[in-house]
Amino acid sequence: MRIDYRILWFEDNKASYNTKKDFIKDIVEDFSFNFIEPQNEIDGKNLETLDYANYDLIIADMTLSGGVTAMTLMEAIRKKSIFTEVLFYSSDGEEAVRAELAKHSIDGAYCSGRDNEDFEYKAKEVIRTLIKKTQDLTNMRGLVMAEVSELDHMMEEIIIKYFTDPHGKTIPERESLFKEIMDRFDEDYRNNLKKTDDKCSKKCIHKIRNKSIVEIVSSLFFESYKKARTIDKIIRTEGIDVENFLDNYQKEIIDIRNLLAHCESKKIDGKEVLVTKKGNEEVFDDNRFIDIRRNIIKYHKVFQNLKF
Repeated sequence: MRIDYRILWFEDNKASYNTKKDFIKDIVEDFSFNFIEPQNEIDGKNLETLDYANYDLIIADMTLSGGVTAMTLMEAIRKKSIFTEVLFYSSDGEEAVRAELAKHSIDGAYCSGRDNEDFEYKAKEVIRTLIKKTQDLTNMRGLVMAEVSELDHMMEEIIIKYFTDPHGKTIPERESLFKEIMDRFDEDYRNNLKKTDDKCSKKCIHKIRNKSIVEIVSSLFFESYKKARTIDKIIRTEGIDVENFLDNYQKEIIDIRNLLAHCESKKIDGKEVLVTKKGNEEVFDDNRFIDIRRNIIKYHKVFQNLKF
């Protein structure tokens, strides 16, 4: 599970599926995950070709078209050593589902009636439980590192496209902005060289000056903050309505990435706490995790919507 939440759903009644899907979408998004359109199966014809590892949850109506039952399908799925949790529901009610589970010895399963109110309540509790199983600092570290890397890549593509493809701004404005960015990059690069080998300064600066925008943006020295700073310049030049982009991105993405990468994790009073090198404590609870995911999703959308 990353930011996308994927569901395999066995249901042959389209109206019921669409209604319940809306409930699930709201639940998933409340926990700050991207709701991906579920894989909707009406029977078991595709059991051999489904990529089960791709799904975070399986939802199944007890009775499907052609006399197929969800229990029969799940027995076949479990035989493939697929142990993804399942939420079963039935118009016969929760107790009837439990009785069937007992007969078939299906583990990792949850039960609900078909009634929308009951289904929504049970689904929220199931999804909350499953998220909490993976919602710890170790998993969050992995998530943030992967997603920030993806955001870096998105910024690279935007910057390269902006300076190489025709768009609404005039060529002089583009060239002026490019020169401003290059001058700042040169300054940063020169200051960095002084910390290592000042004798290399002129030669290395000359090499940088002759690199293409693709080479510069893709270099390790052009790290997350420099990418974000360039995006901020582009946003301002184009008059795009994204308020305080650089400051907010620094605080909501880069600082969180750095915090998770360089701190020690401890349990204090039952809560996971990150202790910085300066001895400061940062508490990470369910709400903090939700905020982190929400911000990652927010900037995915910001970058996807940047058009020139």
